[in-house]
Amino acid sequence: MALGELIWTGRAWPAAEIVGRTGDDFTIKTSGKGRPLELVGPAAWWRNFSELNLEDSDAIIGFVRRHGDPFGQLSQTTQGDTAGWAYVVGLLKLAASCWTRIIPPTSLCTVWDNGYVIDALLASPLFVERVAFVPHVGEVGTDVTARRGVTMRIIPENLAAYMITSAILHLEDHVSMAPCEHCGDWFVERRRGTQFCSASCRAASSTSKKEKK
Repeated sequence: MALGELIWTGRAWPAAEIVGRTGDDFTIKTSGKGRPLELVGPAAWWRNFSELNLEDSDAIIGFVRRHGDPFGQLSQTTQGDTAGWAYVVGLLKLAASCWTRIIPPTSLCTVWDNGYVIDALLASPLFVERVAFVPHVGEVGTDVTARRGVTMRIIPENLAAYMITSAILHLEDHVSMAPCEHCGDWFVERRRGTQFCSASCRAASSTSKKEKK
């Protein structure tokens, strides 16, 4: 039985805002239904979260508006906060330490013996308690021997668990990454010299440059 796709379903909250602070933790509220997200496969912007300054309210709310609430607390009727965010940032910083920018802006996974980092992420409650493996009948194999068989889809319960799982899969594959020149999100660099994380960011950057001219 093979591991199948990593799938996360959640919401980003474009209308989110900071409404208070208790100690080190910011309180967040939102309005509207949010923007539905369904992500298939690991996303490299877990590194954006690893670099998040938890004292910067603009950075915090920017992440929630773009990607969502890590622990799934936020809704139209329920406020969220940043309690527990530091733990997730710490785990993802450990994962990110395996990458270096030897050839900027490309970031290479240069720690080849990174099993100890993977072990630390696998042992975290965010993975042990918040990630489910669901049997699914799908394609097994990618070449002429591909057939239909049973795979185990990876289904994280919340965004934090999705980011931890994404980091594990990227550590396992030793992928190269780069930050998008338009939105700033980290993405997996399939081809050296790629500047944008998506076609929409490429188009938006081109439009912006034309407007400036």
